[in-house]
Amino acid sequence: MNRRTFNTMSLAAAFAHVTRPSIAQQTPRNATGYQFAAVNEGLLTVRHKGDARPNIAVGHDTLFQVASCSKPVTAFAVLTLVRDGRIDLDMPVNRYLSRWQLPGPRSATATIADLMSHTAGTSVHGFGGYTSDQDLPDSLEILDGHGRANSAAIRTRRRLFKQFRYSGGGTMVLQAMIEDVTGEAFAAYVSKSVLKPIGAPLATFAITPTRAFAYGFFENGHPVKGGFRRHPESAAAGLWATAADLARLFQAVLDSLNRRRHALLPFELADRMITPVKQQAGLGVFVSPGQAIWHEGRNIGFDAIVAAELSTGRVRAAVTNRNGAIEDVAQSLVPR
Repeated sequence: MNRRTFNTMSLAAAFAHVTRPSIAQQTPRNATGYQFAAVNEGLLTVRHKGDARPNIAVGHDTLFQVASCSKPVTAFAVLTLVRDGRIDLDMPVNRYLSRWQLPGPRSATATIADLMSHTAGTSVHGFGGYTSDQDLPDSLEILDGHGRANSAAIRTRRRLFKQFRYSGGGTMVLQAMIEDVTGEAFAAYVSKSVLKPIGAPLATFAITPTRAFAYGFFENGHPVKGGFRRHPESAAAGLWATAADLARLFQAVLDSLNRRRHALLPFELADRMITPVKQQAGLGVFVSPGQAIWHEGRNIGFDAIVAAELSTGRVRAAVTNRNGAIEDVAQSLVPR
């Protein structure tokens, strides 16, 4: 979809300075429902308010579409393959693709790290999803932009000095790569290698969750038809999760950076993940060097953001089921 870009730096700064006693106890004025999660000195605190659906309250384990906050999860999954010696970040992604090859200018040299940092020059900014009465495309149809796909073909374009160009399409290439390398469905591999190990076993890339989940609302308060858009573009926009799940993911990155014994990634990979490549883009996250890492997301009816302060280790995450409400959630969490 044509997503509005959040003022992510100000949101990340706001989240980084929230202290535990200041967590909001009231629903922000234009939020339908929300969850907020904070990690302070290793302690996870969760708050939730509002409606997941009409007359059904948001609970601590209600799942929300977290939209582009799916991308850090995908990046973490890619790094587990690097950790296990199955891929090399600096090799062309086409080396690892067996069912499909990335076409376009310089596609032969587009590396896995290029795709993770949005510097491969790939097309397709984001995805609008599918209504309940539309047939869902498979991953190859999405990659080639044909058949049942409602998005354009994913191709590389000419790029100068690895310029930054945000591309959900590039993340879909990573999804295909993960499946080709592992021989497993993307959702199954990521659940096994990332979501369950970080303590988020209920988070899912299923098109429709089997657990309780929220319905989405437009900024004007009107409900999304059918409750939500379906996203077979899993790696880029398809994760259903809680705010606590997003906080746990960023805590896992911090654990690796701090060389903790139970860390899932070696320090070197976590450090590379948070090292900017272009325009504050690291590998699957955005970075303010020495200060914060973050990502934001918007699907039709849902907004999400997660941020971690590198110097203190504090983590903040919020999800809402009304477009435009995330700013109010963030503002309500800033000490007055």
